[in-house]
Amino acid sequence: MTTFKKLLAKLLLLSMPIFGYSQNFWEVSLSPGALTYLGDLTVPHLTFKETHFGGQINIKRYFNGEHALRLNILHGTISGDDRNFGSNAGRGNNFKGQLTEFSLMGEIDLKGRRRFSKKLGYQKTTSPYINIGLAGIYCNPTVHYGEPNSKDQGVQFPDWHFAIPVGGGVKFDLTERIVLGVEMSFHVTLSDYLDGTQASGNAYKNDSLLFSGLTIGYRFEKQKKATVTSGA
Repeated sequence: MTTFKKLLAKLLLLSMPIFGYSQNFWEVSLSPGALTYLGDLTVPHLTFKETHFGGQINIKRYFNGEHALRLNILHGTISGDDRNFGSNAGRGNNFKGQLTEFSLMGEIDLKGRRRFSKKLGYQKTTSPYINIGLAGIYCNPTVHYGEPNSKDQGVQFPDWHFAIPVGGGVKFDLTERIVLGVEMSFHVTLSDYLDGTQASGNAYKNDSLLFSGLTIGYRFEKQKKATVTSGA
């Protein structure tokens, strides 16, 4: 009987699940905020005079709690007006349009491994993060040229532009599923025609964007104890 009990106990131990927290999960976030155009129609280049409401939504797939792949959609209004800047007023250009950016980014959550520990389980975490990626921007603005013989008049500028978004932020766990945070990103476009002005402006210096916003996120699936079954 004693031998049988020992054998049964051994079999039970071998077949018991081993519990540990998986750090592979999905996260969806929404960020309302401010979108600022920076380009030929702004002076100095870093200014908040051309700021409008913007927002973004993203879906992240975390692979180890720290590294994530992020699909991001940013949308908002951009504009510029030479009359807002004394040094540009004589030219008289202005533009306004809706912008949508689609990007794929890599993200590093600098304290992400702490959040779902195999030994301690879930721990409420405040963590900074950084990201960088590649983007495509669609923008077809309405442009008015103040000079009748502007060098840009009649030029067929493209609707699509490539960009490199670089950003970061800090997020705070409210619960195991719900996250709040702040984020800022700088989007360097590979185009000088986001505003419809090139030759008559700061020729061939690419336009850029600045986005900042509050973030509310939801972890798509609450972390459950992963089960690994062992057998003889």
